[in-house]
Amino acid sequence: MEETITFWLDNKISSGFIIAEIGSQTLVLYRDKYYIVTGGAAQMKGVRPLHFSKTSLPLLWKKAMKGILPPVSDNIPDNPNELLPATTSTKKERTTMQKSAVTVTDFSDEQPTPQAPPAPKRAAAAKSPAEVKPAKIAQNTVATICPHCSHKQELPFEKGKSGKPFFTACPRCNSEFAVRFVPVTIYQAQVAAFK
Repeated sequence: MEETITFWLDNKISSGFIIAEIGSQTLVLYRDKYYIVTGGAAQMKGVRPLHFSKTSLPLLWKKAMKGILPPVSDNIPDNPNELLPATTSTKKERTTMQKSAVTVTDFSDEQPTPQAPPAPKRAAAAKSPAEVKPAKIAQNTVATICPHCSHKQELPFEKGKSGKPFFTACPRCNSEFAVRFVPVTIYQAQVAAFK
């Protein structure tokens, strides 16, 4: 018979089965989820208890379940995730261009040449395609197709713009079906037949 443990889980006392132990931590199975218990309480991830499924369990605990324990030493961390290799990231530093100082010399003998005014910038043509936003098209009707007779009809957009489903009747076969407007690039209707 498996050994049970009582631990603090999500503002209540729970009892689960001890699966494995590493140092001061215990792996506990409670309601088909695995919890890591330290000091009589499940480890937390934010405000929720940290739980694992059999497939998402860290490798260290999978090995401990099979009986392969890490070497016993005094410096086993309380968190088994500390035994995992640390991820590193490479930070690239932005290089800045240094403008060279332009020296202006004064030649009193030479006539200053008039400079041409700078060409006006074409703001509309200079925008990249990612910056240009498409104009919003006001949609007044949404096309629906009857699931019973395949009759196509147009429904006013105001009827279902909230996104909640509603019932409508087909003008051809007089059968009722459910409609819900779904935003895509334009609104489309999802229909469902009921008998």
